[in-house]
Amino acid sequence: PGSFRHFLMARGLSRELSQQKNVKKTQAGNKGNQEGLTATQRAERDAKVLQEKAAAKAASKAAALAEGGAAAEKAKADEARKQAQRDAKKERAYANTQVAKQNAKLGVADPAARDFKVGGDKDGKPPKDPNRPKLSKEEKIKRAAEAAMKAAAAGSAPKKGKDKAEPDPPAAAADEPEPGPEPADDDEEEGGAEEGEVDPAERAAAVAAEEAAARAQREAGGLVLKRLRGEPGLCAALAWSPGEARRLSFHQFCTFGAPDAAASDGVLYYELVVGEGLENPQVGFATDGFESGRDYYDGDGVGDCSHSWGIDGTRCARWHEGDEEYDFEWAAGDVIGLAANRATGHFAVSRNGAWGGGGAGVLFSDAGLRCEGGVFPVVSAEAGSFEVRLPDAASGFAHSPPPVDFWGE
Repeated sequence: PGSFRHFLMARGLSRELSQQKNVKKTQAGNKGNQEGLTATQRAERDAKVLQEKAAAKAASKAAALAEGGAAAEKAKADEARKQAQRDAKKERAYANTQVAKQNAKLGVADPAARDFKVGGDKDGKPPKDPNRPKLSKEEKIKRAAEAAMKAAAAGSAPKKGKDKAEPDPPAAAADEPEPGPEPADDDEEEGGAEEGEVDPAERAAAVAAEEAAARAQREAGGLVLKRLRGEPGLCAALAWSPGEARRLSFHQFCTFGAPDAAASDGVLYYELVVGEGLENPQVGFATDGFESGRDYYDGDGVGDCSHSWGIDGTRCARWHEGDEEYDFEWAAGDVIGLAANRATGHFAVSRNGAWGGGGAGVLFSDAGLRCEGGVFPVVSAEAGSFEVRLPDAASGFAHSPPPVDFWGE
C-alpha cells in the first residue's frame, strides 16, 4: 500500500508539472492576446515585421555586393552556404524514400525523382508553369499577411510547419481568435506549412484513436496490433472489430507490429492475406531491439536493421540489414504464413498452406531469432492492404503452422 501511495503521489506531481509547463507554453504562444491586439492587428504587425526584416536583409546584401572586396565575397559565400543547406536537406529527404533505396540498389540515377518539395508529395500535382512570373519577397509577405487575416476572420490560424505549431488558446481568451503567424527567424526558409504533415489537433485525435483501438483489442481478450513507426493519422488505417481479423490499409510507408505477442519459446505463427495494390511491403518478425515510437515518416521497415527479418513477395526479396533477391512471389488473395521457431532460430514462410516450392520454406537461420526477449510480428508497407491474422482469439487461421518434422529437430 505504501509503494502504491508513493506511486500515486509521484504520478500526481508529474501531472501537475506537466500542466504548469503547458500553461507557460500556451501563454508564450499567445502574446497577441496579452497585448490586447485583435487578430487583424496581429497579422498586420507580423507582416510589417517580416517586411522590415526582408528589406533590411536585402539592403545589407546589396550594400555588401556593391562594396565589393571581402564584404561581397562574404555575402556570396553566405548565399552559397544557404543554398547548399537547402540542397542537402532536399537530398536527405530523397535518400530516405523507398524510391531512392530502390534506385540505389539498381544503380539507377533518377534526377526527376528528387524534384519534390521536402516533406511534400509531388504525385497528383499539376506541373508548374515555367512562364509564370516569380513573386518577390515583398509580394510573398503580402500574400501571407492576407492569408493570415482571412484565417483569423474565419476563426482559425493558417497552417504551419511542425516546429511552428501553436497550442490552443487558454480558456480565458476563448472568445479571442487565435494569433496569426509569428515572425520568421533570419535563417528560416520562406513558405508555409510543409505538405504531408498532420495538424496538431488532428495528430492528437489520431493518437487518441490509436490508444482507443489498442484498449478495445486488449479488452476483447486479443493481442494488440499497433503503429510502431509512421505519422499518426496519416500513414495507415487499422480496421478491426471483435471476432474478426484486422485489416491494415497503407497510405504512406510505415510499420505496424504486435509486441505483446512476443514468444520466447516454441513456434510463433501468424498469417497475412495479401490485398490489392501493395507497394514496398516488408513483413516478418522483430526482437525487442527493433526501435519503435517513431511518430514521423520513416523509410526503414522490417528487415532494414539487425533486429528484424522480413520477406517481400512483391519485389521478390528477403530482408535483414538490407534486402537480398529471393525467389518468392505472392498475388492478391494469397494467404502467407509466417513462422518463427525460437528453439532453432529459423524463420519460415508458406503460401496458401504450402511450406515448400516456389521459394516457400526456411528464409533465415539466425541466432538473433533466439534472443531472450523473443520475437513478434511486424508488417511494413507503403500502399495497399493486408489482412492480419494474429495468434489470438480474435482471428482464426486458414492454414496450420509447419509440422514438427519440418524444422529438422
